[in-house]
Amino acid sequence: MTVQIGDKFDENDLIEDQTELKEIREAFDQFNRDQLSDEQKDTYDCYKFMLELAEKSSEDKFAYMGSAFNTMTGDHTQIPTLLADLTLRNEQDVKDLILLVQDVKPYLESDLAYTKKQVEEGTLMIGIDEVIERCKEITSAGMEGSTLSSMKAHVDALDMDDAAKAKYKKQLDEAYQTSFLPAYEEIITELGKLDKTKNNTGGLSHLENGKEFYEILFQNATGSDKSVKEVQKELEDASQKAYLQMLAIATKDSEAINTYLEGSAKSGYQDYASMLIDLEKMYHEDFPTVSQLEYNIASLPADLATGGIAAYFNIPAIDGTTKKEIRVNDTNKDDIGTIDTFTTVAHEGIPGHMYQIQYTYDNISSPWRMTCTNFSGYTEGYATYVELYSLKYLKMDENIKAIHKAMSEYEHTLIALIDIGVHYEGWSLKDLKDFCNENGLDESAAEAIYDQIVYNPTAFLSYYVGYQEIMTMKEEAMESLGDTFHELEFHTALLKSGAAPFSVVERNIEAYIEASK
Repeated sequence: MTVQIGDKFDENDLIEDQTELKEIREAFDQFNRDQLSDEQKDTYDCYKFMLELAEKSSEDKFAYMGSAFNTMTGDHTQIPTLLADLTLRNEQDVKDLILLVQDVKPYLESDLAYTKKQVEEGTLMIGIDEVIERCKEITSAGMEGSTLSSMKAHVDALDMDDAAKAKYKKQLDEAYQTSFLPAYEEIITELGKLDKTKNNTGGLSHLENGKEFYEILFQNATGSDKSVKEVQKELEDASQKAYLQMLAIATKDSEAINTYLEGSAKSGYQDYASMLIDLEKMYHEDFPTVSQLEYNIASLPADLATGGIAAYFNIPAIDGTTKKEIRVNDTNKDDIGTIDTFTTVAHEGIPGHMYQIQYTYDNISSPWRMTCTNFSGYTEGYATYVELYSLKYLKMDENIKAIHKAMSEYEHTLIALIDIGVHYEGWSLKDLKDFCNENGLDESAAEAIYDQIVYNPTAFLSYYVGYQEIMTMKEEAMESLGDTFHELEFHTALLKSGAAPFSVVERNIEAYIEASK
């Protein structure tokens, strides 16, 4: 097997991919779903959902639609953290890491070739200035960058003799100097040459077939079979509900809302470890117990803490031989005591992503389901759900917690509506400013929001639409079961399928409801 960051762009691959998809479809259609076990049916439905999306997106009319350089999650932003966070367990892992660093230049050159093809096809839609600025931050750090120092620190932590460590660190230096840094310098140069008049700065709906392509991205991001219009209506209803909840609290407890808006409401925590220790003690009451959670909490270097990243969870190796890791941005120590920091730790840790992954490893038997399914609508929607659910574990004024939850829901739904507005409805910057004014958002931030949404289509939908899907299922379960509804049983049903499209998740929730009546 070739050790590389990923497949390189090749125009011939588009035809080969279509041929391969046809062969996969023919093989898949040989299975009789009715003859499968319940768990196998879930796997079948997961694969079917992903295959159908792949087939749609591979159509000729959508060629060159996706961007390699999204400002938030583009390859130029992901590669530094990928290399810095890569777990090294033995000497072979170090050798593979060096090969990956050597592959950075050819891989990003491939991205540039794809981007130039987008110019020819009229599908270019990237934040050129933003990408160049991020790449300059990386090149300006040079050999002192955190990506290189993190890789070398991982080598130092291995059980190898000093001579071997020195040899491999020297090879990393060479690969970083001859491949990694030149790759970012090349991005700066080549993107700087692009004709900006050929760059779409107005969202996918301004591209030919762009609106239809957005529908595919939308389904992929949300894991839902609902149409864009259906979800749009649900988000509008949810935003109105959250707004009325905020008004109700403000009317009865003006002191609580003033305390919240002033930022003086504190969680009482002064470090991340204490938050996770307490969350691990408390989650058992409401969520199914998983096997022992072993983890590290590591600081995120300042030059990797871009884009407002508060924290993230590193997906662990499937064999479970290494500790899980949460990376936190502790550049501002004053933020540790905020409500947002506590809920972020719950989102990434317990009972969020780290717990969620452990539950999957404990309960899902299919290796494919454990490693290859990609349903961020469920995974991020779940983590957003438990982020706000975790407020119940804070010893704080109940009205302040309720304000935080309602405010978060309100902002979440508005951001999701903006994404739909820009990419599906064709909103201009003026349209967004009008929307901000109508909904109490700061108009001065409209331009930054517009650019972020344009160059990162559907980036926030997994979190916010996924959250609304889960809340809708929960409200239906609570209404149907009344006093027989229990959080533990609902969460067990919610987690049962692991990462899956919501049609599978809903089936498990419906089964739980029927069994509990």
